[in-house]
Amino acid sequence: MRAESAEVRAGGKGIDSARVAKSLHRPSLLYILLGDRDLGEYSRLLQGEGIEFRAVTFAGSVRVATMYIESATLNTTIVNEEGPTISDADWDAYLAEISAALTPGEFVTCMGSFPQGITESSVAKLISLVHSRNCLIFMDTAPHTLAMAIASGVDVVSPNLDEAEAVISAGGEDFFVGNNDFGRERAMRAAQTLCKMGVKVAIVHAGELGTALAYGQTVTFVASPKVQVKSVVGAGDSLAAGFVLKSEEQNITKDFSHIDWMLSVQFGVATAAAACEMGRSGDVEPGRVENLFADILKQG
Repeated sequence: MRAESAEVRAGGKGIDSARVAKSLHRPSLLYILLGDRDLGEYSRLLQGEGIEFRAVTFAGSVRVATMYIESATLNTTIVNEEGPTISDADWDAYLAEISAALTPGEFVTCMGSFPQGITESSVAKLISLVHSRNCLIFMDTAPHTLAMAIASGVDVVSPNLDEAEAVISAGGEDFFVGNNDFGRERAMRAAQTLCKMGVKVAIVHAGELGTALAYGQTVTFVASPKVQVKSVVGAGDSLAAGFVLKSEEQNITKDFSHIDWMLSVQFGVATAAAACEMGRSGDVEPGRVENLFADILKQG
């Protein structure tokens, strides 16, 4: 097998979301746990993109994800390493850095797989810290960690359909087939169930079909606009970023009944669609996002 080209980028769902914020000219501060062996390379890559970040290091290396994107199809093969195991002291140091930066009324967006060594107590510490500063926490992570977060009072979750159903059924997560048959109905049902499990706002995305939203007694669905797709890698990360940015515009508080969550999801869906047209995780063109957002609003 021969690749046409290769590119090395700082990777991760949180980094993709920070890229979206930068593309949309919105401030965001990225906090990442980095192996000390990789600090120099990561710093060079992120600084080269103009992404503002803070790093907390542990002894070792970060995990690597290798992506094989086929140019003739939409098939993408992703090989994820298991990654390092961090200690309680590493996690506490990371939380201390986050604590120093929190300002009331912010959304803390927690994205991607947690490192090995993280327990339910670790997740609960993070959520408790965020809430103690009158901030909200949004999580998009692996099903087993998402279940921990729900038990600890996370505010907003954003799994894809496979992940949501795995959380609800406490099923396996080693192999997801991406089956979106009856995806609209399944996504709406899953979002509603996640709220019954204790989540305040649940977003469940079903690929090209669209995204379900549930909060309180309300459940609805936003269809994805038709676009020329180059790659769907990172679409969920872009959706999360758009959702959080639009929510923060509406004055985030712990009593967030005044927030138009539908508007936030519509903007998130527009952001995800624009990212799919670009072909690189987290990259969006602001004008295109606004045009797609306007189209979605017209459709209701």
